[in-house]
Amino acid sequence: MEAPTAIKRRLNELGLRTRLRARPRAQGRVLAPAGLFRRLPSAPGLFFPFYHDVLPEYAGDLRRHLLRMRRIGTMVTWDEALAVLAGDRPLTGPTFCLNFDDGHLSWRDVVVPMLLELELPATFFLTSGLVGRPGNLSWDDVRDIQRAGFRFGSHTVTHHRLADQDDTEIWHEIVDSKKEIEDQLGCAVRDFAAPYGYPRVDFTEREVRVAEQAGYRSFASTRRPAMHAGDSPMRIHRQGLHPAWPLMAVRTRVHD
Repeated sequence: MEAPTAIKRRLNELGLRTRLRARPRAQGRVLAPAGLFRRLPSAPGLFFPFYHDVLPEYAGDLRRHLLRMRRIGTMVTWDEALAVLAGDRPLTGPTFCLNFDDGHLSWRDVVVPMLLELELPATFFLTSGLVGRPGNLSWDDVRDIQRAGFRFGSHTVTHHRLADQDDTEIWHEIVDSKKEIEDQLGCAVRDFAAPYGYPRVDFTEREVRVAEQAGYRSFASTRRPAMHAGDSPMRIHRQGLHPAWPLMAVRTRVHD
């Protein structure tokens, strides 16, 4: 059993993280000093930076992030990223595969217009059970984004932590989400991103096996290191970012 002081310290850390998530600019300032010891990538490596909600007040910040990534490397689709891992596409420098999680209205109002303007690809991982709820996209919105040229993957039905679910619930989260998105969009859904996404904490090998059985070709976590040819598409590493963060804070997640 943990000592009372250790438990108290953990609770304090969790409380601080919760407060900082509610204040992303402050969170970025807290993270930024650690970025002094990192640099944005310059060596060959495949990165999967992802965001969630991008409120209008953070649109300019997201633009700065994306322009910097485009300046230092190549922006690729999810298909092209998987081709890198398979060794079918050369990795000649920093390469970025942009993606977004959940199903926020800001995808329609902020993100997609910016991506179209900048001519950047992205994949959207959709939590199917959130579609149509207040503050989230409708299925018509999702279809509009698809028609604009973007691809969708599954981010479960409910966004619950997979490691906490029983076998029946896991099948529902991983398989039923895939079927519903496919039924609504009329195309195959072949890529999956685990909520929260830390291996052995938020998901286990059980969920990876179910995803393989369901016909997914990739399974994304929130491990952060760069990927290279030969790495498994069922072990995708993604780097979670917030657009409000300064580039110094981005360097704590995306670096050589």
